[in-house]
Amino acid sequence: MNGFDNLALDMPVKGIDEAATELPGYIVSTCNGRQNGYRKFEGINLGWRNLTYKVKSGRASKNLVHNMSGEARSATLTAVMGPSGAGKTTLLNLLAGFYDKGYKGEVQINGFVRDQALFNKQSCYVMQEDQLLPVLTVHEAISMSVELRMPNIDAQDKSKKVEQSIEEWGLQVCRNTRTENLSGGQRKRLAIAQELVNNPPVLFLDEPTSGLDNVTSLMCVQILKKMASMGHTVICSIHAPSAKIFSYFDMLYMVADGRCIYNGRVEDLLGFLARHNLHCPQFHNPADYICEVASGDYGDCCDSLGHEFEMPEPQNSGFIQGTRTKYGGMIMSNELKAEANRRYTFEVNQFHQFQVLLKRCWLTVLRNQVATSLRLLAYIAFGILMLMLFYDVGRKASMVTQNITMFFSLCCVCIFQTILPSVLIFPLDILVLAREQRNCWYSLKVYYLANYIAEIPFLVFPLGILIAIVYYPTGQPMELWRAACFMLFCVQICSVSQSIALMVSAVAKIQTALFVALPVVAPAFFFCGFFVPAHLLSPYVRWLTDVSYMYYAYNGLLLSVYGYGRAPLACDEFICLYEDPAHFLDVTGAADKKIQVMIVVLLGYELLCRLTAFVLLKIRLSLKE
Repeated sequence: MNGFDNLALDMPVKGIDEAATELPGYIVSTCNGRQNGYRKFEGINLGWRNLTYKVKSGRASKNLVHNMSGEARSATLTAVMGPSGAGKTTLLNLLAGFYDKGYKGEVQINGFVRDQALFNKQSCYVMQEDQLLPVLTVHEAISMSVELRMPNIDAQDKSKKVEQSIEEWGLQVCRNTRTENLSGGQRKRLAIAQELVNNPPVLFLDEPTSGLDNVTSLMCVQILKKMASMGHTVICSIHAPSAKIFSYFDMLYMVADGRCIYNGRVEDLLGFLARHNLHCPQFHNPADYICEVASGDYGDCCDSLGHEFEMPEPQNSGFIQGTRTKYGGMIMSNELKAEANRRYTFEVNQFHQFQVLLKRCWLTVLRNQVATSLRLLAYIAFGILMLMLFYDVGRKASMVTQNITMFFSLCCVCIFQTILPSVLIFPLDILVLAREQRNCWYSLKVYYLANYIAEIPFLVFPLGILIAIVYYPTGQPMELWRAACFMLFCVQICSVSQSIALMVSAVAKIQTALFVALPVVAPAFFFCGFFVPAHLLSPYVRWLTDVSYMYYAYNGLLLSVYGYGRAPLACDEFICLYEDPAHFLDVTGAADKKIQVMIVVLLGYELLCRLTAFVLLKIRLSLKE
């Protein structure tokens, strides 16, 4: 039996109406009625040709996927099976487009070369690791998925869809439970339910039954089978299914050591094996038997099995008459691509996305104990300690050095209390963000803006409590504009520090980010002008003060307290060097600075860091790690 007898993906599948046929063979997801809440789709067939994917292992390279070819047709439930390490997840990542570079071969959609951006919008990928926001309840998580991905139905229908998903996936008992408190099986079901609310034409699922009991696993596969019967193309990797679960699959793609050893109908499996003198014992689970064959329990027969499903590597390197690739895939014209892009842009307007994401980010931060309660308690504790050390130092000319030490300590508290929580929290958010971006939930820039705005109250409020504790008791001038500027500079140093933490988190994993974040801000810390005034530094290192955001915040604090005609300080000693605040500013080098310039520079610094963090985040997500 040849695994490619039915491999005829070069023929486009025709749509059922005039609109669908405008994009022949690529965009054919026209609704054709509903059954139990699912849309019925006309065929989207996925094919892959001569896929090879290598990774470096020391000086050598290892084939995780070697010359695999196959197909997954619409209205079928396809299982990708194989022993651990055989290449199931790698193949699924390639087909879903999670690895969109660094491989040889071609993935085709109804015979057309896959356009990854378009394909992402008509498919979804449920990964093996359940990346969920831990503080949202089950109901909130599904509700926000519906809000972001089903824009064309009214509020009542959205509510019904949420309830239907909760009931269908057996999540009623935990509907108001936060995801961090769910069992492994409940988390898996929630992850799948979130992705399937809008019934995408093509579904990829990596080990959807892992962590589930037999009853729940069967229910999961039954739902996937029902979706396939409605015209969806469903592909999932699965490990050691029971005989009953195995019987629900239409097609099997079996892999061993990075090669395909069977590609065909499930009911034809035993006949195929028998022709190779491999006879499954009576009453033995066929899924277990083929896994045993792939593991080498019956001898080294994978090579002979794999030869039947390997296609020869095409020899020509260019396009065939400009319309097909060397793998036989048709090339989509610019007109078809433009029409497809028009059809598959974000259906939810960005303002609605912003509203939903702002609410979600607000809830995420509000319920995060590290970001809220512990941060507030830490600020209060630091305020009490600073009050004990620096009580009433601001009114005395003899205590100005102690007062600026308080300013420096305040800057340090702002930096450390902002950078460390951000470095701990944001990398975890990136994992969820990567999944949702792959499945086209929302615009990245809208998420970034919503996340920034949601953080502002939680950044300002605890800091306001700290300033309220230390400002008046430490003897700072009780003029409204001075207190406001003092608070503003503290907020700015927190916001810039958070921006730097986001930059670090966007390029490094959490363990690395924890070690890297503080060294990154160390130059700003040492060259802020507190240890050595900038005008006393060597010209070779003086430029470091110009790029130190803490330098501008520190000088801004000095100007807001001692600048702009402040009255002479109280002098309780015979000789007072700094009775005149202007003289003290001359000594520190801050006298020629302008408070407006300090504010503008810090705003520019924050804008630059925020934009840089956004670009780095976008690059990281595009790498599909």
